[in-house]
Amino acid sequence: MPNNRNESKSRRKENEQPGHLATPCRSGILRSLDRALRGVALPTILALTGLATASVEDVQAATVKVAFSLNWTFADPKLAQKWFGNVKTEFEKKHPGDTMELIPVPGTYDDYITKLSLLYNSPDTKPDVVQYFDINVGQFAASDLLSPLDDKVADAPWWKDTPAPVQASGKYDGKIYSVAQGINTYGILFDRTLTKKAGLPKDWKPKSWNDILDGARAIKKTSPDVSPLYVITGTAQGTFGVVAGPGLLLSASSNPTIYDPETKKWVVDSKGIREVLDFYKTAASENLLAPTSQIMDPNGTTHPAQALHDHKFGITFTGNWIPLFWGKDICAPCWDDKEGTIGFSEIPTAEGQEPGIGASFNGVVLSMSKNPSDPELVWSAIEIMQAKKNLLDIAAWVAVVPATASLKTDTSYLSLTREPFQKAFAELSATSRSMPSQAEFPIWGNAFQQATQAMVLKPETTIDEGVNILRSYMATQVGEENLETLP
Repeated sequence: MPNNRNESKSRRKENEQPGHLATPCRSGILRSLDRALRGVALPTILALTGLATASVEDVQAATVKVAFSLNWTFADPKLAQKWFGNVKTEFEKKHPGDTMELIPVPGTYDDYITKLSLLYNSPDTKPDVVQYFDINVGQFAASDLLSPLDDKVADAPWWKDTPAPVQASGKYDGKIYSVAQGINTYGILFDRTLTKKAGLPKDWKPKSWNDILDGARAIKKTSPDVSPLYVITGTAQGTFGVVAGPGLLLSASSNPTIYDPETKKWVVDSKGIREVLDFYKTAASENLLAPTSQIMDPNGTTHPAQALHDHKFGITFTGNWIPLFWGKDICAPCWDDKEGTIGFSEIPTAEGQEPGIGASFNGVVLSMSKNPSDPELVWSAIEIMQAKKNLLDIAAWVAVVPATASLKTDTSYLSLTREPFQKAFAELSATSRSMPSQAEFPIWGNAFQQATQAMVLKPETTIDEGVNILRSYMATQVGEENLETLP
């Protein structure tokens, strides 16, 4: 769930505990011995080990460093600090003598990814655990910065309870490099006060993209002072905006393929890509879209919370976090009776083709960095973060759908907001697609944003010209030989 509030006030705290650097062999043995003997009387330890003359200080405690976005992932920076503070307390209680060093990184999500990359430049600043979105797993795995987790997750109950598509979103080159804490799913929210005036049914369910455009046209006629249709695009929103905007539509198109795993090439022209470009072009040319100052704003994914509350948007493509914004945990703004005013619909496929609905999803995930000084201790930290209570807090404070099947039906999650929102957005995970894990996906995403943005800013742009924007940018970045056209 994106959040950009209070970025200008955010400051990274100075580390109070320096990281411990030691040879893996010696430090690992000492720490293992230290944990094995904790709780045993000191005279007994000395007698058993013959170390009566050795200094106890030779056993050095370990520090696990955890990096996270202060301003983006959680609904509020205070919630991010609270959640990781709780994890730190649990970890240090479970491992007396060891510490967890928290590394909050301020800024937008793309700022966070840039700063995270810089942290990896030095062993003194390299984190052991990172929390980020699955759309960047390939970028860090391809740079050889992450540890494969296949052996670690094999016996984890929460991993076995994670659906296969969500598991797969953390894979790169056949190996698991991240585990999901929750996912964002996407659907349509519509204002019944506006759709009723437009003659649409109370529980409107569009069957194609033309139905959506027709609904927006009807709202424009009967409520000329509102924005009939809200769907984001634009490079200012970064990689996250691809999933919530152009990539979201592409996932419901006639051909949603972005990367062809058989040819290992990037798709830059297809029926699906052309359908998406045409949707933006049509909506823009008929003045159905919200102002570009909103749909192209870096904070574009959060605008619907206030605008729907104020009856300013008719039909909105948005994520599961918006209804949670209205709930008691986030309250931005507080809205108790939204269930009677706001309707929900799945996103239909472009022409109503099977399976009838489609969408994208992205996950909040954890990764372990390559060669941590104490892999078992780092994994223990991840296990704590994946505990039921902590994941339910993630669902409430990050505003995501739980990644595990059992938590999607847990009463604590379902009670975060009333029907239909929690259950409806959770059920979308069965028909949603993740973005490719390849390291070049952010490049492709930026190119697609450029193409759809051109359709909005200059609706006279032809579909062929839009396709050429995508192809040309990708050709300069990854090479023409790595591109292909699909039907």
